[in-house]
Parts: sequence; structure tokens; C-alpha cells
Amino acid sequence: MVKPWKRLLWIKQEDYPDNYTDPAFIDLITRLRYKGKSAKPSNNSSSVHQIRSDLFRFYNKLLNTVFVYIIFVFIYNYRVNPVSFAIFVTILVSWLLSRSNAKHYAFGVKSSLVITFAMLTLSPILKSLSKTTASDSIWTLSFWLSIAYVGSLSSNVNAQTSNLSTNLLLAIVILLASRFQSTAHVFCFLLICVQLNVILPNLINLSNKYISFTINLSVYGFLTCTLGWSYTFLALAMSFFYLFVLPQWFVYWQTYYRGYESSLSRVWEAQKPILD
Repeated sequence: MVKPWKRLLWIKQEDYPDNYTDPAFIDLITRLRYKGKSAKPSNNSSSVHQIRSDLFRFYNKLLNTVFVYIIFVFIYNYRVNPVSFAIFVTILVSWLLSRSNAKHYAFGVKSSLVITFAMLTLSPILKSLSKTTASDSIWTLSFWLSIAYVGSLSSNVNAQTSNLSTNLLLAIVILLASRFQSTAHVFCFLLICVQLNVILPNLINLSNKYISFTINLSVYGFLTCTLGWSYTFLALAMSFFYLFVLPQWFVYWQTYYRGYESSLSRVWEAQKPILD
């Protein structure tokens, strides 16, 4: 007599092969599948507006990160002196800090002074760092570090910049700064990047329509001038898909398929460990 099959992985069931599928599992999948085709939208599914808002905040942080490479290209390729821009960004950050409450202002000034003196000390070292390393290796390493940095960002508007993302950003900036010949360029590049990507996002709302418009105009304008309209069109198409098509697909999956998957898991899988 064949023993009935049990849902226990740690028991060797000689009467059944390793790829055995219980008929009850197939019947359950079939019933849920036909039920899912006529399912009504779930009230628990997230709204498209909320998902798009979260993606839009992350999208603006991503564009803000591109300024690291824009500033680098202007200094490295176009030989633009970054001193005046560094002074402008510093004045802007100081003005925004002065509008915050006293504790935040004191903390911001203290942090800025520490970072400034650290960069002044390290600039001569960073200028000569990795001089024996080929530029292609620097570009490749900075690209992968940028991917890791983007992955460490959060779309939560109230989330503070994590130590991991800050360290990754500093690693990217240090790698790129090693290509400069002037110590002043290294210092200004570090100062601008830290203020734009670490301090400013905590003082302003990057999703504000005016700030967002300025960021988009700057990034896509730079992309058009350097690479041409074809790359700009491709980037705009990817951004449109990310902001408008992807949220619709996600809500559709949440509405019609998430319930199916959770029902299958709830009925078939044990909610508590089965101990024999």
C-alpha cells in the first residue's frame, strides 16, 4: 500500500519521485487562476499617484547625482575654472543654512567647516592619487560606484542621507578628482559635489516644481550639447517609461496578481513550522 504524500522536505518518501507535484496543488492553482481573471480591483492596491510621487523623488535625486559628472566634464574637458562656481554654491548653502533654526544652523556650519578643512588637507594628496592608474580604469570604477551609490539612495523625502551613500559619493568624487592637475581644482570639485549632493538635499525639496525644472533643464541641456539629440531623446523616453508607464504596470500587478500569489501562499504554505 502506497503511503500518502506529505509536505515535509526532511522526510525521504520512497514512493514518490523528487519532482512529484501533489494534485491538490494543481487544482488550487487552476481555481485561483480562473478566479483571478474575473477579479475586481483590490482596495489595498497602492495608487498610481503615490507610486509616481515616490519614483519622481528618486528620479530627481538621480538627476542631482549627474551634476558630479557635469562639473567634472566642465573642469577636465573644457578647462573651466571652478572657483567662482564653488564660491556661489557655498554662499547659497550658507544662506539656506542661515534660514534654518539655530541648532540646525550651528550643526551645518560645524559640519561644513570640518569637511572644508579635511578637503584642504587632503587636496594635495588627492591630486597625486592614482596617477599611475589608467584613466579607463578610473572611468570604469567610478561608473560602478555610481551604480552602487544610486542603489543606496532612498525615495523617502524624510530619509536622511545614509553613511553608505555619503561614503560612496566621496569615493566617486575622489576617483574623479585624481585626474585633475591643480590642487585648487581638486578642492573646488570636492566642495561643490559635497554641497550639491549631501548638504543641499537636506535643505531644499528636490521635487519642488521650480527646482525640478531647473535640474531637468540643466541635465538634459548638457546632454544635448555634449552628446546630441539622439541621446537626449533616448534618456527622455526612458524617463517617461519610468515615471508614467512603470507605475501603471505596478498597480495593475498589485490589483490582479498580488492577491492571487498571496492566496496561493496562504492556503498551500504553512503559516507555522510543521514539526514531526
